[in-house]
Amino acid sequence: MRVQIEKFVHGGFGLARTGGKALLVPFSAPGDVLEVECLKQGKVLRGVIRSIIKPSPHRVQNRCPVFGVCGGCDFDHVDYDFELEAKRAILFEDLRRIAKLTEIHFDRCINSPDPYGYRNHAQFKVSEDGRVGFFMKRSGDVVSLPESGCLLLDENINRYLLGIINHVTFHRGGFRVRCNENGNVFQKGIPGIDPDRYCYHHVRGKVFRVDIDGFFQINRYLLPEWLDLILEYSDPQRDDRVLDLYCGSGIIGLSIAEKVKAVVGVEINKKAVDSAIYNAKENRVENISFFKANALEGLENVKHAEKIIVDPPRAGLGKAVVEKIAMIEPELLVYASCDTATLARDIRFLMESGYHLSKVSLVDMFPRTWHIETVSLLIKRGKPT
Repeated sequence: MRVQIEKFVHGGFGLARTGGKALLVPFSAPGDVLEVECLKQGKVLRGVIRSIIKPSPHRVQNRCPVFGVCGGCDFDHVDYDFELEAKRAILFEDLRRIAKLTEIHFDRCINSPDPYGYRNHAQFKVSEDGRVGFFMKRSGDVVSLPESGCLLLDENINRYLLGIINHVTFHRGGFRVRCNENGNVFQKGIPGIDPDRYCYHHVRGKVFRVDIDGFFQINRYLLPEWLDLILEYSDPQRDDRVLDLYCGSGIIGLSIAEKVKAVVGVEINKKAVDSAIYNAKENRVENISFFKANALEGLENVKHAEKIIVDPPRAGLGKAVVEKIAMIEPELLVYASCDTATLARDIRFLMESGYHLSKVSLVDMFPRTWHIETVSLLIKRGKPT
């Protein structure tokens, strides 16, 4: 069937309409006129492009030879400026549709200096016959890594992997490779090579130990700017007590501690907590404490905090966590999010609990993919903005 793509929507799909129903088409672009095959997946209609009748003016030649097959990228076929516009539009649409906001103070968009070569971390998959690559879209099949490596990866990871790939017999499953700002490579799961236990990052004059399997922001270009934005929104004052919820290895809490009275970090992952404690000692930060707990337990044990910073996984906070936050009554909440839909849902809950969205910024941590990183500032009603 012939369709025209109207816009990008959450998930990076192009949206078309057929028979009054929404049709989601991956790897399309707004303005495309396409011949598609329509497939029904549950209640959702999905289209597979069979031919491009008229290309979108925003289309460019994709750089990756496995784009459209590999599950890594979504936007390699459109120019980067338009990708940023699309992500901003998706953010606004989710805030209006889910959070029911009529006015949105968009502060800024911090784009990646280069939409390629930014990833400092990758989990590679290995097929039954030993091929190394990444999963296909919505499939467990492995798409082999291109001969020159993955365009999104730090060149040091590509160089390392391409240097050993023909000398190692890989077993089905996968392995992990990370790289820090100095070009040092760390790995786990490569046959015949002793695994690293930790990776070490250096950000704004501090060193951060991260477990080899642990979470750390992946865009090597934007990590300092992301951190600076969170600190700016937090407006740290000397008498502040700050709660750093979902603190990971402590990068946010340790960065703000020198500006405030005290910081408490809460994290469910024990290895991350161990690294956070190590990082506090290594960076000689004494007015910070970390403990292992889920978010609800952590909020039960923190009776007061002027400010709360949250950086949850994609699932977001949820209503129970928001209600516990509201009971502490922080004067402001800084919310770092990697999913605009759960962010919008949580903002709605926070608005119901007495907070308003003061401003929101987009930090493009994940160029060429549909994932959208944001930093939002929420203020308790009655407090000056």
